[in-house]
Amino acid sequence: MNTTNRKFSLEGKLCAIAALSVTLGLVILVLCSMLIDELLAALIIALPIALTTSIWLVRALIKNQQIKIDAIQNGMLNLMDNDFSVSIANKGNDELSETIAIFNQLSEKLRNERQHIYQRELLLDMVIQNSNMGVVLIDQEDKIIYSNSFAKDVLNTGKPINGLHFPDAIATTGPSLKEVLSNRKDGLFKVKDNSGDELYHITTGRFILNARKHEVLLIKRMTLELHRQEATIWKKVIRTITHELNNSLAPISSMAHSGKLLVEQEKYDPLGMVFETIAERAQHLKLFIDGYARIAKLPKPEKKIVAWQEFITKLSIAQAFCFEGDIPTSPGYFDPVQIQQVITNLLKNAQESGSATDQIYLTLEQNSQCSVLQVLDRGAGMSTNTMENALLPFYTTKQSGSGIGLSLCREIVDAHGGHISLENRSGGGVCVKIILPNTPGQHHDTTSY
Repeated sequence: MNTTNRKFSLEGKLCAIAALSVTLGLVILVLCSMLIDELLAALIIALPIALTTSIWLVRALIKNQQIKIDAIQNGMLNLMDNDFSVSIANKGNDELSETIAIFNQLSEKLRNERQHIYQRELLLDMVIQNSNMGVVLIDQEDKIIYSNSFAKDVLNTGKPINGLHFPDAIATTGPSLKEVLSNRKDGLFKVKDNSGDELYHITTGRFILNARKHEVLLIKRMTLELHRQEATIWKKVIRTITHELNNSLAPISSMAHSGKLLVEQEKYDPLGMVFETIAERAQHLKLFIDGYARIAKLPKPEKKIVAWQEFITKLSIAQAFCFEGDIPTSPGYFDPVQIQQVITNLLKNAQESGSATDQIYLTLEQNSQCSVLQVLDRGAGMSTNTMENALLPFYTTKQSGSGIGLSLCREIVDAHGGHISLENRSGGGVCVKIILPNTPGQHHDTTSY
């Protein structure tokens, strides 16, 4: 604390009052002794006068100090109430005056910082309110304390949801979306509503705010974004195919021209190598195009009644996995070749994720309307970006991958009138859920799963 400008300290003032009182008492005692011969009588007169003077001076000093103390206390109470606009008038050069000066500096600093935070909150709120992602903040009583416009549109048809309990806020949503939101799990989910199929990406997070547990829910509608991404990816695929065609057709054309010259020169011996090179390039080109053509030439599923026991047995021959639960006795209704292709691809992905084979599970449940298959692993899981793009055609994180696998699975399941969703598992790994209707012409019902 800086004391260089302090004229009188509180201790100094008290010492001065004590010295003045003693001096005044001695003076009065001397005067009374000169007027009265009795020393005791003079002492009785001098002592009350000196004591009264001391008390009066101390009370005057304390009154001034008490005013400052009360002002500091009131200012601190205002700070505790988040009112940083208060400042205290400051007079004097003692310790309390220095304390008041520090209080005023603290109040001004807090006021400036609060204004800075307020401006940042305004900017953040403007960004969030205009985001194409729903943001919902939920407290530990499951009550919504903040939401943006997108979230209100998705959850409550544009009506305010702040202050509502989360189950009440989603009460008017469709049954499929309501079920997904009620689970509050991270993942990519396709739900069916009145306007058709919609794809949503859900992200959740938990944190402590003001010593209370909170949860943030991010809801992103992926359908339009997927369409945009698909258009971009198709353009990239066309460029890739064009490049590969040129790389193959150029040497074929060159070798054909060389063969023509050799025939004209009647040099037939090198023609075998020419035709062999042309055949190799043509075969390479065929394999390349076939890989990309599979997704475009997906045949219509030939659905039929399938016994689950036989289907699971055939799967176990092709891929290693652990089956969990009981196999339903009621049959399914799907194209066994296409769905086997889907499950095999998912099991292969699970193995390539780094999961141990004994941690890769296939589960199967059934109700009156649909059959639900799940492929679960304990691999590395998926990042948010990978989860959002996993079902896009030709999107892959593998160096040698074509990006056809999961998108082809989605196409097959969609063609069956079913539903496919991905979500990260707690503790690591991914869960891929496939819902298939049990009867012809029926669409899946996710309300039970």
